[in-house]
Amino acid sequence: MKIGKYLGAAAFAVLLHPACSESPEDAAPMPGAGPVLSVRFEAEGALPVRTAEADDAAIGRVTGFRFVQGTLHEILEGESPSEGLHTFYPTALEGELHFVANAPEGLFDALRPGGSTLAEFLALGAPVGAMVSDRVLMTGRMELPAESGRAATVRMTRSVARVDLVSEERGVEVRSVSIRPIADRGYLFAQEYPAVPADAGETEFRGEYGEGEFMNSRRTLLYLCEQPSGGMTAEVVVAFGGGLHRMTAAFPADLVRNRIYVLRVHGAGADASVSVSGGTWEEGASVGTTPAPGGLIDPAASSLPEGVTLNAAQDSVRVDSRGGEFRLAVRAEAGTEVEIEGLVRGVTASVEPAARSFEPVATVAVSAGRRLPGESRAYLYLNIVRDGVRLGRIALLFEPNPVQLSGGIVLDGEGNCDFGRYVDGELGRLTLPEGKVARVEFDADEDPWLKLDGEGRSLRILAGWKPNDPKADGRMQEGRIVISQADGSDVERYAVRRRNWGLPVVEIGGVWWCKYNLRGNVKEFADQIPIGADPADADALADYLASCDEGELLRLLGDQYQAGNPEGLPLRHDGASFYYEGMQSAAQNFGSIDPAAMAPDGYRIPGYDDYAFFAGSRNYNLGGVGTRSYRNMADDELTVRILEREATLLGQRYGTMALYEFRSGGACWVLCGLGHQWNTTAGNISPMMLLLATAGDGTNSWVLEGYAQADRPGQNWLKFVGQNSTKTRMIRCVKTPVEYMYD
Repeated sequence: MKIGKYLGAAAFAVLLHPACSESPEDAAPMPGAGPVLSVRFEAEGALPVRTAEADDAAIGRVTGFRFVQGTLHEILEGESPSEGLHTFYPTALEGELHFVANAPEGLFDALRPGGSTLAEFLALGAPVGAMVSDRVLMTGRMELPAESGRAATVRMTRSVARVDLVSEERGVEVRSVSIRPIADRGYLFAQEYPAVPADAGETEFRGEYGEGEFMNSRRTLLYLCEQPSGGMTAEVVVAFGGGLHRMTAAFPADLVRNRIYVLRVHGAGADASVSVSGGTWEEGASVGTTPAPGGLIDPAASSLPEGVTLNAAQDSVRVDSRGGEFRLAVRAEAGTEVEIEGLVRGVTASVEPAARSFEPVATVAVSAGRRLPGESRAYLYLNIVRDGVRLGRIALLFEPNPVQLSGGIVLDGEGNCDFGRYVDGELGRLTLPEGKVARVEFDADEDPWLKLDGEGRSLRILAGWKPNDPKADGRMQEGRIVISQADGSDVERYAVRRRNWGLPVVEIGGVWWCKYNLRGNVKEFADQIPIGADPADADALADYLASCDEGELLRLLGDQYQAGNPEGLPLRHDGASFYYEGMQSAAQNFGSIDPAAMAPDGYRIPGYDDYAFFAGSRNYNLGGVGTRSYRNMADDELTVRILEREATLLGQRYGTMALYEFRSGGACWVLCGLGHQWNTTAGNISPMMLLLATAGDGTNSWVLEGYAQADRPGQNWLKFVGQNSTKTRMIRCVKTPVEYMYD
């Protein structure tokens, strides 16, 4: 293989500049064209180890590659309206979705939807420079289906490893470092074993530093692709005691992606050496200590409870995830002071200087709370300084909680997850360490709305739904995830909260239908008819609507809507004609937008199949006033009763209004509403033509084309026909299917 000069991390930045890799005609679907997938990306190692040369946690442009049964179906460019959250618009929520972040221009030009395979995709390679051309290239994946519109969390893995050099020994200067042999190309995605592409060559890295340039510091040297070591060695030349000293160290057998490998210079004189250690991206910070006697912990004078351990060199303290309170006696040279560097949630530390010079320089009192699931390993440093110069450092390492939470469950600093709105379905996943068990608990007056589903150590966190819950009035619901040892000891609790909202519903045809049309803002439960103030049972609703006063009738009929505008268009009268206030001459299409976009959380716009249950065909006459039975397109038997009333609304004669009462399988559901307005001219309202907001079809909508019995006897048609998007619609929501229902 060819040997060449290897470029360091700083030099890579000029090789390539990021840009879009797709032409405009190949761009991802625009918003409103299909499902919406929101993804929050997090780089593995939530607290990145930064040096002056490297910031490796940044996630910029993200491209998605959706595969179904091993074949590439589409390439999706993510939109990033807020930091960390990207939105994708796939044509379908099936298969598996692979993500690549921070990829340079042209890296995927050879991929073709419908032709490229997953195996080919996972075998893609690139020069190391292309993987760090601007930001570090990262990859991740998720399984589909996923719920449209709900944010998922994907952990991204860096495609490269990083090599840092640390020299914090007093009086020791690094003059040069070389590493060889190293591969110049690597795979973008992890292979079964560390390997490099067949066309990879070999090169080397060399860095040189002037007098006083590299001492008492840490630097990032370079990035490496994942590779077998192949005898890779590092040679470091240091200066101390008036001379140059050459030291060597061997790298591990395999260099693995998403790790930081640290070359660390130890000691001086006859004890001088260099070593290589590797850890995960967040573990790389552990190189912040040195074995020099610039500062040590005196174990005999310290108070170290269970879970707090001191290393053999007495320069590093490890605190397990349970935390605790402890005191550290710090010994150092006379005249030095201890300064605390860093900030860790839930940890307080204070320095108490020693009274006499021959005592420890200081005692450090530390109080550490339990680490929360999702928090990364964290560090505090006790810097030993004299006259502003750091002579040594002691590291306090706070271990992460072994309990893992993923998905939408994100804890705040108090260990709570408050969604602040209504949510249901799978909220996240809980992964337990060996020996731990979990359950949920509630206050005595709370319903069991939260559930852990699964067996063993991996559990799904499900939020349920209770139909027609009389307490679904916006109050806060809380459930607590309780984790402990199997014997009940070592308990930790994490609260999950949501707002308990709901709408009056009827289950008919296997679908939970809302009893009333939406009114006001489509996202505001407070604008809707609440469960606690539902004026009539389902069986009596049609008769109630036929006889209630005009103010009550107008309230229960709801507003009209145009797609894309969440605000209802209330009925108004200008002294001559009825019209819907706020109607615009152009609107989006209900058939193309996300069905959940124009409905309260947990509900959606009905689709073709939902309304088709009530029709005998796509152009079906339900008949006139009275009661009759019929069979729908799926051969289910239904009964419809049609009533009429002469409506006076806003003090003006509105005209004849029909009420449609459907019965099937013991359930009763009433459909009614205000007629649609076909343009912005006041008076252009069809009082008996109910245009029903319908999802999933860009041109057609269901419509109830009614006629007064006195004008066209026996004619009320339920049709699926073309309608333009300007016309107003009534919205009768259905409940989004939910896995867990509770009593």
